[in-house]
Amino acid sequence: MKKHYWLLLIFIAGLYLLPVIFRPLVTPDEYRYAEIPREMIERGDFITPRLLSVRYFEKTPMGYWLTAASFKIFGQNAFALRLIPLLGAVGSALLLNWWCRRRKYSSETALNAVFLYLAGSMVWILGTFATFDSLLCFWLTAVTVCFAVAMESNALKERLLLLTGAGVALGCGFLTKGFLAYVLPGISIAAYLLWQKRWKEFIVLPWLPLIVSLAVVAPWAWAIHKAEPDFWHYFVVYEHFQRFTASSSGQHPAPFWFLVPFLLVGFLPSLFPVLAGMSKLQKNSWGDLWHSPEVRFALCSVLLPFLFLSASDGKLPTCVLPCFAPAAVLGALILDKTDPERSPAKLRQLTTVSAVIFIIIGALVLLAELFYLLWGTGFIPSLPLKFAVWTPFLTTTALGMIISGTVFVIYRRSKLPEPASYFTLFAGVMLVSAWFFPGFTGYYKMPEYELLGIASQLSAEKIKRPRIITSPKLIHAAAWCFKDSSIQLINRYGELEYGHKSAIAHGERALVLKTEEIEKLINSADRKEGLMLILCKKEVESLIKGLPLGKQFMTDGEVCAFYYPPQKENIGKK
Repeated sequence: MKKHYWLLLIFIAGLYLLPVIFRPLVTPDEYRYAEIPREMIERGDFITPRLLSVRYFEKTPMGYWLTAASFKIFGQNAFALRLIPLLGAVGSALLLNWWCRRRKYSSETALNAVFLYLAGSMVWILGTFATFDSLLCFWLTAVTVCFAVAMESNALKERLLLLTGAGVALGCGFLTKGFLAYVLPGISIAAYLLWQKRWKEFIVLPWLPLIVSLAVVAPWAWAIHKAEPDFWHYFVVYEHFQRFTASSSGQHPAPFWFLVPFLLVGFLPSLFPVLAGMSKLQKNSWGDLWHSPEVRFALCSVLLPFLFLSASDGKLPTCVLPCFAPAAVLGALILDKTDPERSPAKLRQLTTVSAVIFIIIGALVLLAELFYLLWGTGFIPSLPLKFAVWTPFLTTTALGMIISGTVFVIYRRSKLPEPASYFTLFAGVMLVSAWFFPGFTGYYKMPEYELLGIASQLSAEKIKRPRIITSPKLIHAAAWCFKDSSIQLINRYGELEYGHKSAIAHGERALVLKTEEIEKLINSADRKEGLMLILCKKEVESLIKGLPLGKQFMTDGEVCAFYYPPQKENIGKK
């Protein structure tokens, strides 16, 4: 089995590390989760989350802390930013592996659980994008696994140690994303204990994890209360109560069934081998599975959180991520009861044909890139910038498709576990999605190269860093690229309405400026600093209509800037 784990390492390196390192940051989420820890480091304040120097109370700070630590170690770059969700995904997979091995299942079953989890499309997407869902999932998986193993342990010392570990993970989960960390594992564990009629453990076991978790949370909870007395009111009322009970447009209202397709599609392509295994199970195997404690606990850990999230009024597709870890264990236990030689022949034939197609497509992409570099640079004048952005990604995608297809063809007749060979192929498909997803969302979704180009033009012309005003679509990216937390918004609040109003109430500088205020600022005779408006080209007419246009810094993409030199300089020239 050692060679299979080497294959797993190659799978993780190709599918997770390449997008994490090379793909441009996507606005707004990735820039938001980069800028908040950057400002924490800049201010030296790790208690109060701030974005653009205003209070940002949507989340508790664990994710920001870990990202800030990553910045300190690896520098402020895309890899350091995305390292935390990547470790969250890989850490959850390792916990599943340990759970299966701890319960005396075969190493093949444990490996299947890891492959099924890491190849799930939603696990992979959120494990390579800078959000905190993957980190939260790691803490919840740790709670689930520690509790599951503790319930079956007969050694008191080990049980206490595992329950303490569950409590630490529970507290860290709360510090990552709030009360969901208590609710989701709580209803799963309670349902399982009631199903198994383990009444005594239902009353006794949860207390130690609860007490430990409160001890983990308490220092920061008290510190934020002292620093920002309004935090808990905002966090509890707006970020929890209204999100799960109020059908307001700001809280993503959706019908009960809304999360069902995301649960199914989010488990692809892992769902296919599991369904193939289920089709070959015999009646006695179904009975064994139904009475297995691991299967029952995993079922509770999938269904109860999913039903709770579906019953809430506010829904986000990413909410279902914690369901995939126990779903992967369920899938691995189903495959454990299935003879790999009896898996449907059509599935293997289909994946073999797909592998050959991947090799052909990858080769064609590399040939097309070579042709463009040698002979095609003069055909499309506007292409060089975009091509420079996408060349590393297209190249690695093509190589990923060729390598994954080749590995599958070579190993298709070996004794690899079915998911291991199956997922080495689909790594290529997912790499394609990794590179092309930002392009489908619009060029303004990845404006880093353009913003850095504007900064470079300012430096080349020896223009002192101006005061920057931008739109909600670009403000997170602009703050990160210019390393400037004093950037302001034009006209619209975006997601920062609370922060803006709170800054006004505390006598701090307003985050949002109206058009007439900007006009006065531009025409002010005593303005000593330069001023720059940075906007998406599509927003120019609607946002700065009637304003005088300064010196334009244009790019080949979707971003443009207007620079207004200090009035003192204009007077001197006159």
